[in-house]
Amino acid sequence: MSARTLLLLGTTLLLFAGSSVAGAQANSSLTVNPAAAGPLTITTAVAGQEPTGVVASGGTYTVFIKKNQGYSSISARLSAPLPAGTTLTITLASPGSGAVSAGPVDLTTSAITVVSSIPTNTTLPSVSVNYSFAATTAAGVLALKTASVILELAP
Repeated sequence: MSARTLLLLGTTLLLFAGSSVAGAQANSSLTVNPAAAGPLTITTAVAGQEPTGVVASGGTYTVFIKKNQGYSSISARLSAPLPAGTTLTITLASPGSGAVSAGPVDLTTSAITVVSSIPTNTTLPSVSVNYSFAATTAAGVLALKTASVILELAP
């Protein structure tokens, strides 16, 4: 079987703060320490089955929210589409205090909520970020593909 590789360049952090979110999100932050994934390369498969996916774990994120009302959420998306037959999944653990993780989410170039109901005026502890990369046999042999995961903190 030929290798299928996705080079995860790291997590690009887009922080909406200050005037870009009507002042309500001022001084809030999302800090991401991505897993030291390097290239995610699928190199094994059992005869007659789909290739065996790979997992990159060990990343973390921390959230600080300073707002007067309401809740915040974190969304994730890819900077570029992945090749057909491949999937990159992200899982952000719930930081607690009422925040809700969506669990494993397959990423595309469209933003999708991965953590919701983050309460106001709170600093939540650093919790895990995990990635998994899978490919079907239909993906064939892939050239090295790079993609960034973009996380956004929103009111």
